[in-house]
Formats: sequence, C-alpha cells, structure tokens
Amino acid sequence: MKRLLIVVPIYGSYRAFLKGLAAWLVECGWEVHVATNLTGAKVAADVAHLHDIAIPRGANPLQLLRASRSLTTLIREIEPTLVHAHFSVGLLCLALASRVKGVRYLGTFQGMRFPMASGLSRWLFKLVECFSILRLDQSWVLTADDFAAVPCVVRKKLSIQEGYGFGCDIEHFDPTRFSELDDLKLRSELGIPSGEYAFIFVGRLTAFKGFPLAMEAFQLLQKKRKDVHFLVVGEADPLHPLELPDLNTLEGVHHVGWKDDPAPYLAISDAMVFPSEREGMPVCVMEALSMGLRVIGCATRGCYQLKKVTPQLVLVDREVVALSVAFLEILKEERHGSSNLSRIREIFSREKYFHAVFKALFY
Repeated sequence: MKRLLIVVPIYGSYRAFLKGLAAWLVECGWEVHVATNLTGAKVAADVAHLHDIAIPRGANPLQLLRASRSLTTLIREIEPTLVHAHFSVGLLCLALASRVKGVRYLGTFQGMRFPMASGLSRWLFKLVECFSILRLDQSWVLTADDFAAVPCVVRKKLSIQEGYGFGCDIEHFDPTRFSELDDLKLRSELGIPSGEYAFIFVGRLTAFKGFPLAMEAFQLLQKKRKDVHFLVVGEADPLHPLELPDLNTLEGVHHVGWKDDPAPYLAISDAMVFPSEREGMPVCVMEALSMGLRVIGCATRGCYQLKKVTPQLVLVDREVVALSVAFLEILKEERHGSSNLSRIREIFSREKYFHAVFKALFY
C-alpha cells in the first residue's frame, strides 16, 4: 500500500484545505498520515491518521529543531512512501529532519516569504526557503513570480504547481445551497436590513492581510453612504497583534468572530474586500468568487493571477482612498451575478488540485 505523510503546521489549515485531499487519496487506495500541531485544536473524526507534532508558527530555532526531530522519529515509525510538506515552515521542518532511506521528500510553498520581504528579513527568508528546496527531492510554488525569484541553481529542484493553489470546494461554496429565506434570516440576526449593501472581510485581522486598510476605507465610505454594512469574519492573531476597538460598537460593522464555515456569511454579502499584501493563491478570494461575489483586492501574486480568470476581481492600489473609491464604484453597479460563474467555479474546483497533487506524487 502507498503511504503518504502530509506535514502541515496548523491543524486548521489541514482541516480547511487538505482534509478533502486526504479522503480522496484514501479512496484511491493510499494510507494517509498527517503531522500537524494539534495543541488546542478541536479535532474531528478523520480518515487520515493524525500525529501531534509541535510545529511552531514563528521562527524559534529550538522549537523548529525539536519539531524536526519529532518528525524524523515519526517518519521512521510509519515508513511512508513519501512525505509532502506544506507552507514555508512545514518545508523547513522537513528539510531539517534526518533523511530516511527509501522515502521521497516533497514540499509545496503556498506563497514564498522572501520575495515579499525586504532588508535583512528578505535575505534570511531567502536563505531558509532555498535551503529547504535543496534539501528536498522536489518542491512546488504556485506562481511564476515565485519561481522566477528563486536562483537558477535552486530552480532545478522546483516546479510550478498546476492550477490555482488549494482551489475551492465548489460543492460547499455554492450560492444555490442558500435560499432567500436563509439569507434574510441571517441578515436579520446580524442587523443587516434586506436590500442594503454588505461588504465582507474574511481572514485574520492583521496588518498584512489589510484589515486596518479595509476598515478605514469602509469608514470613509460611510461618510457618503449610510445604507452600507461591513461584515467581519475572523479574529485577531496573537502572533501579529493589532490594537482594535470593539468592532461591533462601530456604525455599520458586524463582527462575528472566527467561523469554521464562512459560506453562509458570503451568501448574504454583495462583495468582498481583501487587500492582503502577501498571498500565495488566496483561497478565501476563490471561495467568494465561486459564490458569485465581486472582490476588491490588490495586485499581489495570487490575486494578480486570479484576475486573469475573471473581471469579478477588481485590483486597486493598496491604500485607503483607492479602496474607498472601489467600494463606491461597486455600489454604482447594478447587482447581478457573474455571467460566467459556472466557468469560474469549474476553474477553481478543488478536484483539479487533487489531480495535480496525485500527478506530483509520481513525478
């Protein structure tokens, strides 16, 4: 039996993006194991075998070395056919782990860090990420920009993944799943009147995700329009703290906290704003587009690539006035669904990601 070990730093990332892949591979006859940080996680039943490895989110060298040693022990114990790590820190932990004979070591960067960094941080991230590529048998990036940023000598062990990152679970993020009655009920619970425009932000409330910019732009908009609302789905990140007021005390703002399933909130919204500065291939944007929403983003790697697929994604400069103007422009347009929604949904289907990974397992 083919045996795969998936390495992913955060259990929530596995649950949101890779659990479906694990189930699909099990159906294809694979035995799937997952090494992830289960500390404090609400772990659900799973077809994969879950293993608690304390992979750190930050760049703590001692914690990284401890995690890599634990990973080495796990690999020797379960003897996988191959190991596939995700995200920069996952690849680094795998790169630091001892090589076990007969096991292939693979990795996928869901957006490299060094091309988006500057100064000393850029060189440190570049050193770490290039080291990870050289230590593994094969690695993938999501965009041509990341591929081009890597030195030629390192690029020999790097490829561009087919498709659009993790893609989107289009069966779940399907606007036809939600009735008008469902939408009206949720809007009523949140205090958003029927007929009034709702913008939505989904993600961690951090500066690099652009939340402060989106919030300020909405407040500028509110000086001109009172029939608008800002639905915030997400929580602050202790690793990237922001000083935020009680958002629900702000006029027109509805903060619901972190939700495992943002689909019902996308269903009652008219447009998403997501001015992130460093994304690989933003899943939340693909989810919003698959639900038929307009999206306001910035010309970062992944968003720029998604823009080629659909005019429903509007890219603007990453500053408050440009975002506020984009809000106003969208409000002037008639509310109508995307004329090519079915094509967009097919392009972003997570099934394409499954097949891309399956091919990669046999490169």
